[in-house]
Amino acid sequence: MTDSNIAINASTCLACGNCVDRCIMDNLRLSLPPCRQASPLGVNYQGVARLIASGKERDAAKELRRATPFGGVLSALGDPAAEKTCSRGHFGGALRFTDLLRYLVAAQPDVIYGDENAKLPRSSKKAAVIGAGPAGLQAAWSLRMGGHAVTVFEAASEAGLSLLHPHAENDDAGAPAVSPEIMEKTLAMLARAGIDFVTSTPKGQSELDSLCGEYDAVICACGKGAVLPADGNGWVKNNLFAAGTCVKNQKHLTPLQAMASALKTAHAARNLLEGFDLDYESDERTARGLERFAGLQNADAVVDAAPVTPSGETFATEEARQEASRCLGCGRPYERNKTCWYCLPCEVVCPTQALHVRIPYLIR
Repeated sequence: MTDSNIAINASTCLACGNCVDRCIMDNLRLSLPPCRQASPLGVNYQGVARLIASGKERDAAKELRRATPFGGVLSALGDPAAEKTCSRGHFGGALRFTDLLRYLVAAQPDVIYGDENAKLPRSSKKAAVIGAGPAGLQAAWSLRMGGHAVTVFEAASEAGLSLLHPHAENDDAGAPAVSPEIMEKTLAMLARAGIDFVTSTPKGQSELDSLCGEYDAVICACGKGAVLPADGNGWVKNNLFAAGTCVKNQKHLTPLQAMASALKTAHAARNLLEGFDLDYESDERTARGLERFAGLQNADAVVDAAPVTPSGETFATEEARQEASRCLGCGRPYERNKTCWYCLPCEVVCPTQALHVRIPYLIR
């Protein structure tokens, strides 16, 4: 880091963005690592890897949970897009993100499948989600985190069957499947959060108008069973939204891509329920250009290191820490302009003390 007001310890920075959120001058920006940019769910793999490498598996599980409550599902499906863009791929091989996630899920199940600790806001609004596939589950969770009452209608006898048998939804018999154990724990977590599941209850397009009259917002996430024209926020009309593969001209999505679509749609639906514009609070505080990634700025100094192969089905503790230590730390915060007030909230909230504010004229 060459800025005059702040210094970043590249070896410990998690690229978590806490300092960016706390900067009262809106001066800091977060340079995202390529893996986080490519991940459909925006998982902070750099932070997860750094914490595992330092022996803080519980904190790593919390960082994963902060990004998504579907850590178990993600560990089963994998995140090939993130692995493909990992900067380590140029220096010995990309990090084995999937194996690291499986290690965390096995080591910290109480965090991965635990109840939400944050107190939910109170809301009198009701939302309905049609479909309990990957998009429907993601949409239901996002709406519930806004404090709204959520009911999920599923035509099948069980929720999540398209994740247990992904070829039925995606016409890909070779796609990875989620184990019944992971699915059971995930659905139990959603139920404890207050999400109601009504199975064996198909809802067709002819019933959308009546649902929109009964509920304050309706998200159709029933896969290819419905085709609805939606805008970029998933909005169809009035209080009706579409997500995943039920959006017109959006037919071939992986489960993670469907969940990413549902995240955006649920954000717009929440804004409608809470009285904001549909696209309110689009995040403009991150830099997505590759020119700032410190992990590639000094490529000659990076030593090739091959990925660590698990000795069993999952990493042993030392294997996971050794593999996680290969992370180059491509992402970090930076100063957008020289408006630092030296007020120190950014330094205080840094979980690893990687950020240091240089105060030229004061004694701490």
